[in-house]
Amino acid sequence: MPLTSVSTADGSLLISWAFSAPAQAVWAGFTDAALLSQWLGRSLECEARTGGTIVVDHSGGYLSRSVITDMDEPRRLATSWEFPEEPESRISIRLGDTEAGAVMDFVHYGLGTLVDSYGPGWITHLVYLEAAVAGAAIPAAQFWPLHSTFETLYTASVAADAVTG
Repeated sequence: MPLTSVSTADGSLLISWAFSAPAQAVWAGFTDAALLSQWLGRSLECEARTGGTIVVDHSGGYLSRSVITDMDEPRRLATSWEFPEEPESRISIRLGDTEAGAVMDFVHYGLGTLVDSYGPGWITHLVYLEAAVAGAAIPAAQFWPLHSTFETLYTASVAADAVTG
């Protein structure tokens, strides 16, 4: 798992990630319905264009809805993020190529007090994205066990940061 950093500030979550795949392949994970379904949830709608809508079924009747507000393939993607019973927030993704693959800065803005609950979830989803882009999808049944592990690690890391702060 090439998670390179996680930080929170002002109710926003920033995750930096290194992929062994090129930026174009990672980009497809965000804009191709079949790949999106392998890492985020079942894609119900995936219009990969500025103004387009992405709707994902996370199971149990939980649908996320995003509108693409800005995109520059394969470098930049910005969307709204709507999830049931939560205030609307925003996501920004920046991709760049390296000799080893791609690097990504993923920022989820406007989470407020939900910021720490989103950390383990996005890390788990990004592990699934990495696997999907590599052509080695992880079974959906592994999501919650992985999430539980990342939640434990994330909580310990946040506690350690508060002490050393």
